[in-house]
Amino acid sequence: MKRKTGTEICLRILSLAFAAVMLIGASGCGLITISDLINAISTDAPSLSTQDPGPNGTDPGNNGRVEEKKTYSVSFDPDEVFPDELSKEAAELIDVSIMNAVALMNSLGDRFIKGEPEFLDYSTLPKERSKIKDELALLFYDEIERCASRFLDYTIRHDDYNVDLFYPIVEATDALRIDRPDLYLYCHMKRFTEGYQDSYKLAYYMPNEWLTKTTDDIEAVKRAVDVYYKVVDRIIAKMPAGLDNYEKCCYFAFLIASAAVYEDEQASVFDFYQAYNVLVKHEAVCKGYADAFLELCKHEGILCKVITGEAPGGGRHAWNMIEADGTAYYIDVTWFDVETPSADYRAFNQEYLFMTEEDLLWHGYVPD
Repeated sequence: MKRKTGTEICLRILSLAFAAVMLIGASGCGLITISDLINAISTDAPSLSTQDPGPNGTDPGNNGRVEEKKTYSVSFDPDEVFPDELSKEAAELIDVSIMNAVALMNSLGDRFIKGEPEFLDYSTLPKERSKIKDELALLFYDEIERCASRFLDYTIRHDDYNVDLFYPIVEATDALRIDRPDLYLYCHMKRFTEGYQDSYKLAYYMPNEWLTKTTDDIEAVKRAVDVYYKVVDRIIAKMPAGLDNYEKCCYFAFLIASAAVYEDEQASVFDFYQAYNVLVKHEAVCKGYADAFLELCKHEGILCKVITGEAPGGGRHAWNMIEADGTAYYIDVTWFDVETPSADYRAFNQEYLFMTEEDLLWHGYVPD
């Protein structure tokens, strides 16, 4: 995939941290809002409008009335008491990215889509399990799901069935990847040979070592998985109140771009394809960016898909699609990601958010 430069947010982090210290020292207040930080560092981010403003900042499309710009804020308590150590660790991993995302929310101008991104109750989607016809594949599907959900051992031996296990295993695991993608954060059916026949065992991995190095330390795996989901919960809990689906999509894109660095040299390593590496390890490739965006959209019930294909200029790539009023819009957080997120939401490469079909073709994307 053609690489865009990764997010390096050091200067913004330092300025925000410095402003936070100044505010605490000046006010003695226990809460710091992103609005306070923005005022403290005099961030005058331009807001894009699709038409020229009227005199004195009036909106010519609103009978000359002055439009009040919506503002977004988030608060953090420096004396916050966490319910457990993992929650504290999650906050330490993601809070700076949350602050940066909310700061960028305050540069939003007019919307670039018509309508509102559609809701989807993901629990109502038909299960791939219902398409499985082979009885052995159904058995394997159910047992893999049951054992993997509980971090249990599960081995399928050829001698127990005396048939070629390859096709029913593939059918079962392919369906599970769609129905239960969460399981593939940390496990996989690994093939091994007994005598001259192939058998399969449920293997566990640390999320950032998926398919590269198995582990027997199940407690460490559980802990890593728990941290990941606590990071997701923290992102949602600190999301500014009252956002509509369009604003949530912006928040998610800004947060992911702030959290992650595109790791071009690791493009051949499977674990860098995971949302975990975006939100916890802060480095990933395009599939990780796309899966992280999907994870957050699913949490909020926003219809979202991961699209794969060819990137502009060639190379395999992944991005996202949402729908609004029956129209597809495409979000490529990887190519939106820049060295420092721009203060102007629609400047330069921010065009990679909310692309239409026409935009997609113009840039040179080729979906599968």
